[in-house]
Amino acid sequence: MKRKILSFNGKITFINDEPSKPSPNLPVSEFLAKIIEHVVRTTNLSINVNSTTGGTHSKTSFHYYGMAIDINLINGKKIDDPTNSANVKKVQQLLSLQADIGECFGPFINIRKKGTKIIQKPQMKAKHLNHLHISSQR
Repeated sequence: MKRKILSFNGKITFINDEPSKPSPNLPVSEFLAKIIEHVVRTTNLSINVNSTTGGTHSKTSFHYYGMAIDINLINGKKIDDPTNSANVKKVQQLLSLQADIGECFGPFINIRKKGTKIIQKPQMKAKHLNHLHISSQR
């Protein structure tokens, strides 16, 4: 089942980093939506989702199935802004602990999870320095 992620009174925004491209406010997996909403509610940090099912991704990307999003801003600052590193770490740490998380790639944590098995993916860091890639297992 798919649904849109709730905005939590503007705490979660959906602004494409390419203004001419469509809004990323599209339905995603119910499990992914719950993960993202939980993290925002728990941390009280705002995020911007800049990609859901659109955009250009690898051929096997979970984005095309509504099971992945990209986050490019936390509390209005870019992911790669050094003054934002504590917030980025906090969000990545909480995301990586979620039972249904499939992938959590970014500047600090790069894991793929299958069931309860966690696979470290350090090679993903270089591609995810300016955004977080988050997917659910279902």
